[in-house]
Order: sequence, then structure tokens, then C-alpha cells
Amino acid sequence: MPACRQAGKENGDSSTTLKGYWFPSPINMNERSDTAVEIKNLNKNYRKIKALDDVSLDIEKGEIFGLLGPNGAGKTTLVKCMNTLLKPDKGILRVFGLNVRKDHKKIRKIVGYVPTDLIIYRHLSAMENLMLFSSLYKIGKKEALRRIEKLLKSFDMWEWRREKVKNFSSGMAQKINICRGLVHEPEILILDEPTNGLDPKSRQAVRDFIIDFNKSGKTVLLTTHIMWSVEEICSRVAIIDKGKLIALDSITSLKALRGAGKKADFQVQGLLKEDAERNFKKMIEVKSIKKDHLDKYCFTIEADSNFEAVKKDILKNFTEIRGFNLKEPSLEDVFISLTCN
Repeated sequence: MPACRQAGKENGDSSTTLKGYWFPSPINMNERSDTAVEIKNLNKNYRKIKALDDVSLDIEKGEIFGLLGPNGAGKTTLVKCMNTLLKPDKGILRVFGLNVRKDHKKIRKIVGYVPTDLIIYRHLSAMENLMLFSSLYKIGKKEALRRIEKLLKSFDMWEWRREKVKNFSSGMAQKINICRGLVHEPEILILDEPTNGLDPKSRQAVRDFIIDFNKSGKTVLLTTHIMWSVEEICSRVAIIDKGKLIALDSITSLKALRGAGKKADFQVQGLLKEDAERNFKKMIEVKSIKKDHLDKYCFTIEADSNFEAVKKDILKNFTEIRGFNLKEPSLEDVFISLTCN
């Protein structure tokens, strides 16, 4: 295997890149005390299918962490291993220092899990559902009622507390599903596609609740395909594809990766000789040349190009640069560039 080149550092974390992929530094399992979830060389197979292939990452206490990947990438398998619903075949997985193989009962008391599919009884009311799940955690009736009222009011569902879930829209039922995962006041909340079926107002309510929940010092793991919501609230993201971890960093650092879609447009004015135009088209940095009028051109170049060098070349052949526009890639651009290779 060729040697990885050393990448830039951010916030004191070192990383390496190989063939366009972005890998985290090795994890010392006993070194850090600020880690909520520690994963090292995790593997999970379904017969001949590798659902998780030697995955290593960590989630820090008190952060909102995004887990992204195409359908079938292994996201749900990973979070089910975290909350002890699945046992990994190999590797190390600890949640707040607790081993998922040995301490599954303790882990379930501190993990709140909200899967894509509803885990609520449709023939019961919202209040009945939440009281039932509170009893499973041995929460006293008075305390359970206090927590449930707070949760339902947070999601604008208090007035519907006595209505049967079967009469709810999919978005309303999902809100109760999220409340169910929070009723025992977990230390870490795992949300697997939590905004499925929600209207924009409800998505905003979920987003606001996640932020408030996190402000109390709690940890959040969010898996979703709605990239803008990840960009708004997540401090770091991991991208997995075909069971492998292919990216782990802050969103800002991931956007700086080559091929993530970042481009710059130069709007220039002046006459351009025919041989000069041929020379521009040969430049690696220039992605396209568009001629708007007789003496107006627009150049699009890659973000990792030397902007100053390109500017000098342009000014050698034009009278002036009329405009400059740097187009930042979205997280979706980064996601597509890393998972479509």
C-alpha cells in the first residue's frame, strides 16, 4: 500500500488522505476521557456481505455528530451496534466507556435511539405510549408525567396527548417516536433519519430541540440524507460507503478536499487573441470558457488552483477583471464526490 500523505490539521486533530479519501488518526482507546463513543476496527458481516468493514471513529462528549452515507452503506448497522441491538463480529465499541458486548443493559439506560421506523403502538394515545415506555425504564409516574409534558410541549403535541397514534399524520407520529427515545433522558441521542415525513415547520422544531438538547451537555448522533440540516447543526461528520469509512472531519475541512466541487468564476472584459484563447483552454485550472459578448468572457477554475497565478495570466490578455465569484461547495457536493467514485 502506498504511503499516505499528511493532510492539514484543524483543532489539533491530525488526519491522512489516500486516493481522495480522508481518514482519521488512529484512536488510543485509553487516552481520551472526553469521548462518548469509541470505535476501533469494527466489523459486521451479513453472510458474505460486509456491512461494516474495519470502521474506526470516535464521537466526542457534547457534540452533534453527523453520520452520512448512501442507502445500504452501513449507517443503520453501525448505530444498532452502538445501542446493542446488534453485536459486532470484530473490533472495539464503547459507549461512555461501557463495552457493548459486556455492558448492554447499562448502555441502554444512557442511549436514546430513534430509528426510521416507528416504535410506538398505534392503538394507544400519545400519552399512553410515553407512559408505557417510561415504565420500562422504571420511571415513577409523577416524574414521567413531568418529562412527557415537557417533551410534548416542545414538539407542539401537548393538545394531542389523548389522541390515538393511528389518527396522526406520519409527521405527528414521528414526533411521538422521538419523544419515546428521550423520555428516559439519555446521555446520547441517536437519531436515524429523524425528519422523515416531517413538514418544514416540524423539521425546524426537531432541529431546535436537538440544539437545546445538546446545549445541556448531551451528545447527539444524527444520520440523515437532508444535507442542509447537517451543515446547520453538526460539528463533525463521518461518511461511510459500502461499509467503509471514507471521510471524517469538520464540514469546513471536508469542503476543502480536492474534487468537492468548489469553483471560482472570473468575469473579464477585453479582446482576446486566438492563440491566447487556445493557451487558456490548455490550462489545467480552467474548467470552461464562456464568451458572453464580443469582449466579455467568463472563466471557471478549480478551487485548488493557484488563484493569483490565474489572475496574472488573465490580465496578460485582458484589459480588466470585472468580477470574481467563489462558489463554495455544499455538503451534498462533498458527499457525491466521495461516494460516486
